[in-house]
Amino acid sequence: MRLLSRPLLLLLLLGAVPGFAQVAAPATDATDATAKPRITQEPAFYSAEVPVLSQSAGERQVGLAQALGQVLLRLTGNPQAAANAVVRKTVAHAEDLLTDSEYRQDSETVNGVTVFRTTLVATFDMGGVDALIAGAGLKYWSGDRPRPILWLAIDDGRGPRLVTGQQLNVVKPLAMRGADRGMRFLLPAGTTVEQAAVNSIWALDSAALQPLTARYNNDTQLIGKIYRSVSGWSAWWVLSRAGVELGRWPMTNADPRIVIASGADPVADAIARRDALALDAGPAGVFPIEVEGVAKQSDFLKVVTYLETLAIVRKVDVLEASPEHLRFALELSVGLKGFRSLVNSGSVLRSEEAMAAGDSARFVLQ
Repeated sequence: MRLLSRPLLLLLLLGAVPGFAQVAAPATDATDATAKPRITQEPAFYSAEVPVLSQSAGERQVGLAQALGQVLLRLTGNPQAAANAVVRKTVAHAEDLLTDSEYRQDSETVNGVTVFRTTLVATFDMGGVDALIAGAGLKYWSGDRPRPILWLAIDDGRGPRLVTGQQLNVVKPLAMRGADRGMRFLLPAGTTVEQAAVNSIWALDSAALQPLTARYNNDTQLIGKIYRSVSGWSAWWVLSRAGVELGRWPMTNADPRIVIASGADPVADAIARRDALALDAGPAGVFPIEVEGVAKQSDFLKVVTYLETLAIVRKVDVLEASPEHLRFALELSVGLKGFRSLVNSGSVLRSEEAMAAGDSARFVLQ
């Protein structure tokens, strides 16, 4: 590892790279806290890993539904996204949005016995997932997100001490949960000045720590104190951005790992509420579409059944049915732009360009 003379930040765990830590020097330009967030896609956020009991078809379906739920939580920042009616309809057909999947076998020794675990790794189509988010009326949390500096002090009975980049394992539960939500947390280098600020951390004094955060050209900070209590371990957390407090919450649990991890979810929730934006998938409405390549009755049933399973399709009306050709009127919760993205992510229909302006949207049965 290359040593730098300037104060360092240790970058913890981004999305698809659990356990990864990277040395980063302060940025040359300060973050503009007043800048309007831009919608940018982070490809790693469209993949998820879930444990499964086997590689059976039933376990796969359940696993893909869970993986898609994780992806939607990461992309919307909304803990209630899975309860959305449009999302609930879609997760049962998560395979339609899948672009890649694989199984990974891991093992560990527990009480002298080797235990094998199977993990399903699933990657979903970016355009299709975005269309689903728009069709569900959910907001999209851009991949370009703040990286809060973590000012954490822990008192295990010997007095509060600052957690720095040299104690990565201490904050691993927080970093892992942050990765699940698409959040990076930065640890301070632990300079003499920062070590001296432990009392300000223990007092949850955001104003006193803001100048230290600003030294890293950052405006977002998560302050935490963790200590032994009657019930095991307790914590208090304060999140602030640009001098404005965004949240404050406690946690108590017998397991210190749960207490440490408890800093991540409220951070993601608060920042997503502030920064998530509506996606442009076109205005909802009723649109005519044409489907070609329908040679027999089973093809007709296949197309109709597929359209009715799409969560963004509210109503399907058949306008014309003839050999090799179907015409529908579809009531959509998004525009044709979002509909095309969702359909092209699957394996049933393929979008084609309309011949002229005003023509029906054209699709071919695959």
